[in-house]
Amino acid sequence: MSARPAVAVVGIPNAGKSTLINRLSGTRTAVVHETPGVTRDRKAVPAEWCGLTFDLIDTGGFDEDDEHPLAAGIREQVKAAVRDADLVLFVVDARVGPLPADHVIADVLRRAGRPVLLAANKLDDTRADAMAAALYELGVGDPLPVSAVHGTGSGELLDEIVAHLRALRPDESEDVEEAVVPVAIVGRPNAGKSSLFNAIVGEPRTIVSDIPGTTRDAIDTTVQNRHGRFLFVDTAGMRKAARVSGVEYYSYLRSLQTLDRAHVAVVVADATVGIGELDLSIATEATRRGCATVIAYNKWDLERPSLPDARGLASRKLRQKPQVLPVSAVRHHGLAALLDALVDLDRRYAAHVQTAQLNRILSTLGGVRPAPARKGRRLKIYYGAQYGTAPPRFALEVNDRRLVTRDYGYFVENRLRAELGLEGVPLIIDFKTS
Repeated sequence: MSARPAVAVVGIPNAGKSTLINRLSGTRTAVVHETPGVTRDRKAVPAEWCGLTFDLIDTGGFDEDDEHPLAAGIREQVKAAVRDADLVLFVVDARVGPLPADHVIADVLRRAGRPVLLAANKLDDTRADAMAAALYELGVGDPLPVSAVHGTGSGELLDEIVAHLRALRPDESEDVEEAVVPVAIVGRPNAGKSSLFNAIVGEPRTIVSDIPGTTRDAIDTTVQNRHGRFLFVDTAGMRKAARVSGVEYYSYLRSLQTLDRAHVAVVVADATVGIGELDLSIATEATRRGCATVIAYNKWDLERPSLPDARGLASRKLRQKPQVLPVSAVRHHGLAALLDALVDLDRRYAAHVQTAQLNRILSTLGGVRPAPARKGRRLKIYYGAQYGTAPPRFALEVNDRRLVTRDYGYFVENRLRAELGLEGVPLIIDFKTS
């Protein structure tokens, strides 16, 4: 878990928790929608104020009377966030006053024994003080008027948060080590992403259910192991963009944004149904966004399909030719091999190839396949050099880049990947006319 101070943001459904988190953090990280109950899992959103960096923990709406199949899991996630937090920010919709459900949460917080700040949300007019005063009956402290939508009172609320955190952690260091390897866990709905995420993290950080689409946001968790620090991000199940709408559309966008900031993407495929077109499409999208990829063939213990067939399919259909590793999130089988693969992928993702080695490989291409020619003029590769890493970027100096065909460009990429051991790693190759 992060070494930063943590502020758990709790409240009933539709109290405005995620909107307030976005306001206080100055981001649009938390998914916001008019539909109640959008947030389900715990999500850490970094915020900074007056030189102090801390995590705002977004949680689902707490409702003891909700009989939805996921409601019990949401309540457990909220209680876990409160247990782990340094400070609790209790958000109440002050326009409707304290509801019976707010009193239930107040009672839970009193029993938890954590320091609490009470945010009287959705107040931005002259009636704010009178409406906020009604919240004293909750018995958790003085209400602080704020409007998450318009920003009214947000600065004062941040001042209070920082003052409490500094009092709780007087020796808190401002410099926090960042995660070394950002890893996105992606895949289609119900492939077992959250189960795999929880197995790696070692605790139930996200809700697991047979209901497709349970995870709606990108959930970050930092993990320390013998190899170093990882930032694992569980994401919502991805379907084709044309088939998503409403809350699912915003979850889909969050998944794409997660790929933009990840070094490695773990594409979780369901071994009971095999690697399908959607799995290949998700892996291709990860490649397009610059991620190294590995396919975690989950639920292997249930079906045990042909692993050579799955690996052959991935090698034929995917440019990066990623590894296919059998895992069982439920039984924790194959996790060590997967973690080793992630470390190796990140190392190769950031590796620099010696110029002499690169040019020795380029000099052998003609003996494997003749270069393309047009109107009596044949393509010649004079020189190559690597000019970037993460992912690796190469510039090849040629006599005329117009002679480079799409097919030959793929051939050069595949040869470099095979010779340099860069399977699963995206390559960017620029052909430049001398």
